[in-house]
Amino acid sequence: MGASMSREDLDRWEPRWRDGHAVGLEPEPFLMRSADALLPGPILDIAAGAGRNALWLARRGVHVTAIDIAPAAVARLTAVAAELGVKVDARAADLDEPDSLAGLGPFAGMIAIRYRPSASQWARLVPLLRPGGRVLLCSFAPAQHRERGFPLAYCLDRPALEAELTGLLALLSWESYQEAGDFLAGSLWQRPQTHGQ
Repeated sequence: MGASMSREDLDRWEPRWRDGHAVGLEPEPFLMRSADALLPGPILDIAAGAGRNALWLARRGVHVTAIDIAPAAVARLTAVAAELGVKVDARAADLDEPDSLAGLGPFAGMIAIRYRPSASQWARLVPLLRPGGRVLLCSFAPAQHRERGFPLAYCLDRPALEAELTGLLALLSWESYQEAGDFLAGSLWQRPQTHGQ
């Protein structure tokens, strides 16, 4: 199922980015108000799209690696970074492919904005995070499904996520809120320190 979902994702997103899908450069408000909770060091932006959040972090002096399934999105991100004079390491990566993240990391932090990694994707992502490293996660809350019909599978459900991430990441904070008519959830997670650290 992973491979077909990846193909479906690529088929959906690549044309949107290639055909000039309009997107602003304004970063996610949750990221702007929570970025100080990330630890110093390199950050991985998961499913970065055209890079609005990666670019904002890079302009703050953060070393950012941005990944997205759509090569057209990565090309747009790279072009805008060059225009702005900031450095973002960007690459196309299918998170459902076991070798897609080869050579990346370790990271002090990760961000996943308007994206919900699957259990198998978390299993590939978390090992790239340093012990003690943190993850900022922000996307639609279950209320977005109830009120707007957004697919529940892509919503951030706290009990489900905590169960899924047991042993991988510990929840440090969670907030549910409304913004521009959307129902959102933002959270901060941390990879446990290994013994002896």
